[in-house]
Amino acid sequence: MSGLMLVSHSQNSHSTLATIYESILARRGGMWVKWSGEFETLSSELHRELNFNKGNEYDTLTFRLTKAEYEEGYHQYIHQGLWPVFHQRPDMARFSTSSQIGYMRLNETYARAISDYAMPDDDIWLQDYHLIPSIKMLRDAGLINRIGFFFHQPFPAGQSFESIPNWRYLADSLLCADLIGFQTTQDMNNFTAWVGSRFRCEHLSPYTLRIHGRQLSVGVFPVGIDTAETSALAESNSCLFMEQQCRETLPENIILSSGHFDDSTGTPYRISAIEVLLRQHEEYHHKFSLVQLASMASGYSHRIKELSRDLETRCGEMNGIHGELNWYPVSYLSNHYSREELCGFYRAARVALVTPLIAGMSLMAKTYVAVQDHTNPGVLILSQFAGAAEQMQGALVVNPYDPDAIADAIHTALIMPLSVRRERHASLMKNLHLHNCYTWAEAFINALQPREQEADLSVKSGVMLSNGFSGRLRY
Repeated sequence: MSGLMLVSHSQNSHSTLATIYESILARRGGMWVKWSGEFETLSSELHRELNFNKGNEYDTLTFRLTKAEYEEGYHQYIHQGLWPVFHQRPDMARFSTSSQIGYMRLNETYARAISDYAMPDDDIWLQDYHLIPSIKMLRDAGLINRIGFFFHQPFPAGQSFESIPNWRYLADSLLCADLIGFQTTQDMNNFTAWVGSRFRCEHLSPYTLRIHGRQLSVGVFPVGIDTAETSALAESNSCLFMEQQCRETLPENIILSSGHFDDSTGTPYRISAIEVLLRQHEEYHHKFSLVQLASMASGYSHRIKELSRDLETRCGEMNGIHGELNWYPVSYLSNHYSREELCGFYRAARVALVTPLIAGMSLMAKTYVAVQDHTNPGVLILSQFAGAAEQMQGALVVNPYDPDAIADAIHTALIMPLSVRRERHASLMKNLHLHNCYTWAEAFINALQPREQEADLSVKSGVMLSNGFSGRLRY
């Protein structure tokens, strides 16, 4: 039986994705390859120390990055370049030669670690666009392992992808994978349409291409959460305390929105929707508060200060016009809360306003549903352009660019009878249980396994596995 080598850039053990990876590996075993979160002090990158830890449930392989790899490759190339491109804003992208080199060196570090520890029958599962070049680097190093790649971010239209200066190398690398997974059908269609128009390939089936003499499978695998583990957070002391604090200090109807500082979150449209709601429904004065939690974690990093300033100004203007001495329609908070504390906000919120302009999935929507009190659940309002909208039919789905539609949805949520809220919540929970992180992983890993014909072809090819990884890689 082959082992699983799961490779991710995330080193934050408290993030939702990190929790998902940990849950998957704890159940099925394998190795988690990731950055340790620490920086390398030695100048020689060829002799970088790898830290292997054999655990009871799964193993970990960690390593340090240089500050240049992190700053140029991660902060600049990924956040300032790839993020806006993959979120359909190539006009906001910033690329440079130094950031491109940093990105490639970051991936060389990952590829060396994988190459050193991968066993011949291991399945290698790379997570997200941080690690696109690693696929080709592993092939160039001689690995013939099955390699799966999953896009957590939305995949853009081909024209946007080709705005990346070194897009050809990234494309060649992606085509070296055995399986590429996407969050939504639209993302997969964007990829296959672009590949079909740009490269000479044969469509063997809707989910299989033959290109450059090898077979590439694609599929839609919406990421799920560990529903049981997330629901259990609602019973933690930190969650219950924060829920009580919110109920004691905020109006009876909390409308919660949480996200990063970037141009894809749709925050200005949400605030405009609150203005529409107050104009159309004077009865809501003093009856609700939009709690906007904003974090600095990702997005268009070079615009964080500008976006933060604009948000503070907009909230101040809104509260100045509509607020009173003891009530403000918008509360703006910097998100520095723990996962348990965030769940307290979620449980206290009558409405969750998850309306990004574009999002791969939006795990906040799933977390909000999972921690609700099923006897008195809140209502989820979800953007039609979030990946979660394909699955979560019990949500109120809206156009995130339309403040009037958002305001109508908020009004619908606030007057929704308890029986209807319970019915919708039960439907959403059923979906979360059916499509959790375990079924997500199993579906992807099963799709990564070779079919009988493919196995015969690999045997006849006579390719020998070599874990050699020497010298500077060409790109």
